[in-house]
Amino acid sequence: MSRPASRLALALLSTAILATVATAAQAQNRDDRFVLRLSAFNPEAELGFSGHGVVTDGSSDATFGFDESFDTGREWRPRGAVGFRISERQALVGNFYDYRRDETWEYGGNVLDTGTIIPGGDAIEIPGARIDGRLSFRLANLNYEYAVVKNDSFEWGLGLGVTYAKLEAFANGTSTGTDLVDPQFETVSWERDGFSPGLHTRLTWTPAERWTVGLEAQYLDTTWGDILEEDGHFERGGLLVEYMVSERVGLHVGYDWFRLKLKDQYRGTARAPDGIDAGPFPYSGNVTGDLKVHGPMAGVTFRF
Repeated sequence: MSRPASRLALALLSTAILATVATAAQAQNRDDRFVLRLSAFNPEAELGFSGHGVVTDGSSDATFGFDESFDTGREWRPRGAVGFRISERQALVGNFYDYRRDETWEYGGNVLDTGTIIPGGDAIEIPGARIDGRLSFRLANLNYEYAVVKNDSFEWGLGLGVTYAKLEAFANGTSTGTDLVDPQFETVSWERDGFSPGLHTRLTWTPAERWTVGLEAQYLDTTWGDILEEDGHFERGGLLVEYMVSERVGLHVGYDWFRLKLKDQYRGTARAPDGIDAGPFPYSGNVTGDLKVHGPMAGVTFRF
């Protein structure tokens, strides 16, 4: 290759590299001091209960356990996110969720063998049940974030924040009758809300002028605040892909997942029905509740 041709190739290569760097820098340095994302979230939920315990008649013990799970269908719910950049490396980041679902669950019943406690005892039929319930989960958090790593196209931030959560459960339950137990009907309502500090991290990649890819996660322990009396933790992760249609307006799609896991101890006394000379039977154990909510989302982004 001749020297003029080599110089021309080198000049073209340098121009291409400078253009790529300038494009990435322009993408990262967009005027995005304030970002608002409004989304429609289409989650499904998995609710599980598991546990184990011991029941006794005062002289002999028997262990028991259970593991039940319930799934819910999908329903579009509102979701929002906001970001405010304080300085080059500092930002405030917030998220809001609103999950609500009405469902019906049915339990087919079971048979308990009492022979391990009462020698020669008969099997006891546990009645089937139907529960018409509602689950409601609202979550809002605001986090201070500091960019530990930041360059023209990539940013990794760590932060601390505060989370507000409100949990509600309402259920009407009916059970079938057996030879020993009459049909039953009960209404149960449960509600908890409060604040808790939490941990936050976020990865942001800007591969081109109009594109942004983000990963975000939060974590909190229920002992850190006053949301719940039960021991447990909350964790959340989200993936976002965004395309800016114009300088100020964009479209985004993503996937969000969060989980609330709670543990608690219980104790009580079971009594035999009238006419059966047995008991009472004190029992105690541990129970774990696990709520997982996950699904796709899509919406509009505004940058100011």
